[in-house]
Amino acid sequence: MREKRFCATAAALLLGLALLPLLQPAIGQKACPEGCSKFGTCNLELGRCDCPWNYTGDACQTHNPAGFCVKRLGVDNPINTCKDGDPTLCVNACNGRGDCKGGFCHCKEGYFGTDCALSYNDQGKIEVLAGLNYRLNKRGPNIYIYEVPPEYHVKRDIHKVDRPPLQLAFMERILSGGHRTHNPEEADFFYIPGSSRDLKKAFLLQPLLAYISTTWPFWNATGGARHIMPAEGDVGTCELPLKVRLFTANVTWLQFWGMYDFHPHWTQIFHNRIPCMVPGRDIVVPFMAMSSHDRFVIETPLHPRNQKRNRTNTFFFAGGVCGSGNKRALPPHCTYYKQVRYSGGVRQAVYLHFHNRTGWRVVPGTDDYARDYASSRFCLAAAGGGWGKRGIVAAMYGCIPVAATDMLYEAFEPEMDWGRFGVRITQAEIPQLADKLEAYSEAEVARMQERTACAAQHLHWSTNLGGIMGETGEFDAFNTIMAILRMRRKRPDLKPEQYYDQDEDFKNFIDCKPYDPQAAAPPLCTMFISPLYTKFDDTCPAKHFRYYMRRKMGPPGGAICVDAKDLASCRRFD
Repeated sequence: MREKRFCATAAALLLGLALLPLLQPAIGQKACPEGCSKFGTCNLELGRCDCPWNYTGDACQTHNPAGFCVKRLGVDNPINTCKDGDPTLCVNACNGRGDCKGGFCHCKEGYFGTDCALSYNDQGKIEVLAGLNYRLNKRGPNIYIYEVPPEYHVKRDIHKVDRPPLQLAFMERILSGGHRTHNPEEADFFYIPGSSRDLKKAFLLQPLLAYISTTWPFWNATGGARHIMPAEGDVGTCELPLKVRLFTANVTWLQFWGMYDFHPHWTQIFHNRIPCMVPGRDIVVPFMAMSSHDRFVIETPLHPRNQKRNRTNTFFFAGGVCGSGNKRALPPHCTYYKQVRYSGGVRQAVYLHFHNRTGWRVVPGTDDYARDYASSRFCLAAAGGGWGKRGIVAAMYGCIPVAATDMLYEAFEPEMDWGRFGVRITQAEIPQLADKLEAYSEAEVARMQERTACAAQHLHWSTNLGGIMGETGEFDAFNTIMAILRMRRKRPDLKPEQYYDQDEDFKNFIDCKPYDPQAAAPPLCTMFISPLYTKFDDTCPAKHFRYYMRRKMGPPGGAICVDAKDLASCRRFD
């Protein structure tokens, strides 16, 4: 019934779109106002002069030196976006075809785009990375990236948002993975490089969507379908204003939060019971393990060189139980309504039933997550106030994740069923969890651990950030998104939960079987975490360290490109 209501809402949206102007501005090479290139970058397709920080006007002729700048102090990592000329802040380091001005690419004349990747050829057509023999990925999909004004993405304070800039990291890999096309006729999907987390108050998100729908014809032609945009908020699209959700009812959201139906503990986030995540439309993606709390994943026992521990704990969970920030607030004494609804009630129930059980480590905190994950067989995949990362980190450590939140898909579900490598139960079954876990045979646990090690590759953005387990990157989070999009193009008749059983290529991908077994790919360099922590010989090269520190992402084009001469030459798996 809820699906029907949502479809009716989408139909109403399409009717509204039909009332928008049918005539769209023509797309073609256009000159910018004279003098634009002195300080700005001329978008030759639109005739739009894009300006760096504190420059305004049709040709960026007006300078306001007292205007806003993003300033960060620090001996090793100072940032001033109005003066900073270091390429580390810019998307793809401007591809060597422009100067980085605090995150804005001041492209050389003739080049344009967020990363200076575009230019016109002699036939009057736009090329991507002209002169570098750039080719599209043979397997696809082909993705068109909207070149929106810098105010909507690169002229933002990425350090103000409490997570890595997924919208920019994803944009980099679209190019380096060979998925970027600027020919809309061959595009399978259209990418909007904005952050809904950053723009969520709608004062910028709504104008961004309005700009796209009135500048290019593709939004209105599709009703917003085949369009992709990140939603990195704690509760995904449920963090957005209702008017934005209705306007984007057909958009594919890349979000960390997979609540696909109404949950009584999260009543406050639902708009008319519209689900936060729609299976087959949205994709639940893993977070990027780049914060100081997550970087210990490079010590994972899944890497052949790292220490292995005996998994003496049957089950492990550590973290806030009642969500109040007070570790002493524990069941049955956390009765305030926010404490009751925290984590959907899962953490509270698990603690209440099992914190005293022998062989089970269920605690409100630990001094060593790495030790406890590596010493446990099963680990709780629990939400918090919104999306949770513990199931993902557990898999990265080879600990079999236990998902127990009703109506909530984990990363890459339903396309990648967590029940195949982990354990999935309902919240009503939590009191019987010990009986279930302790009944598994050693052989069953070993099979689940083997599958968990494969799943961990899908859950890490290794081609962006670098490897953690000696992996090649073929099955990483970015490439898993590409595999799902390929299935939508190839088999639109299938439901996402049918992909694995109905398509051999997709099944092989999910099972971590190389597309070309004869083409042996080397492992990625190990993810950089700190200039004080470079004990591994294969840590990503020192010349790229500043990229990690200054922009919370990996090197230009991602870690898959560290040995490439340019971003047209990065390793692919096609």
